[in-house]
Amino acid sequence: MTHCMTYDPKKRPFFRAIVRDIDMLEEKNPSIQPQPTPEVDPTMFEKRFLKKIRDLGEGHFGKVELCRYDPRGDKTGELVAVKSLKPSNRDGQSNNLSCEINILKELYHENIVKYKGICQEEGGQAIKLIMEYLPLGSLKDYLPRNKSRTGLSTLLSYSVQICKGMDYLGSHKYIHRDLAARNVLVENERTVKIGDFGLTKSIKNNEGYYTVKDENESPVYWYAPECLTHCKFYLASDVWSFGVTMYELITYCDSDKTPMMLFGDIIGKSHGQMTIIRLVEALTEGKRLPRPEACPEAVYQLMRRCWEKAPDLRITFERLVEELTKMQLQFQTQNHL
Repeated sequence: MTHCMTYDPKKRPFFRAIVRDIDMLEEKNPSIQPQPTPEVDPTMFEKRFLKKIRDLGEGHFGKVELCRYDPRGDKTGELVAVKSLKPSNRDGQSNNLSCEINILKELYHENIVKYKGICQEEGGQAIKLIMEYLPLGSLKDYLPRNKSRTGLSTLLSYSVQICKGMDYLGSHKYIHRDLAARNVLVENERTVKIGDFGLTKSIKNNEGYYTVKDENESPVYWYAPECLTHCKFYLASDVWSFGVTMYELITYCDSDKTPMMLFGDIIGKSHGQMTIIRLVEALTEGKRLPRPEACPEAVYQLMRRCWEKAPDLRITFERLVEELTKMQLQFQTQNHL
């Protein structure tokens, strides 16, 4: 260093000579060689850097919060959605959250919410699931607020994207079991993603279906007859749920036209197990959700193909992508004429 600061510029060493001298110093003194930086796992989030901003949603067993992951402490960190179990459910439901984490780790698709990582609580017992944050919320909340600026072509585009995500999920031998507008998140006015995989199950080691052994809460009005009568869930059961979800989209998630309200008109007032019994009777008799006002007949008939009583007669997600894409282009062209 002293040689570099010699007063006479002509007597200062060249950079090449400095490099040579440094190399010689490192050879003679191994302790001054730079040590390799330990690898940091980008999927492990530290709890102390997760700063809660607000609640995003809450269910019977868990909750989702909007947080900023801010290691620098300057409020420039990334916004993330953090899912955790309520303290009262950590013992009974921890396996379910672990399963959801393992499923999301495997999935990477433009129409499925992205897995970011996990965060361990003190003691390493409870864990939190870290996901990408989609600022516009669920379709159930987004569509009523944006009805005037969301045309049929856009609704069909959302439907195509949901089907692409579900087709991808099915190709990996997973069934979602809770597909509904409340579980489809909006990234921007053009893009939606399937979220909430808390009820998702693998059928990799089964016979093409999953049997429910203990179901405390079920979104029964989105369920196919085989789910209600035999607690069996096929890939085709998700197709049925998509038909109901598409119905929600076409009605802009109108609170007066929810599947629960409309089926309530069909089966009459009931509660508990009697609701399921009457719902099964109505579906067995061929009763289905009525065609929404202003819904083109072709679109409604596509929904009906999702609601065939026998699972093997229902349209597939792959076929739905083809049919819906054609319809979207057709209605888009008509609007431009």
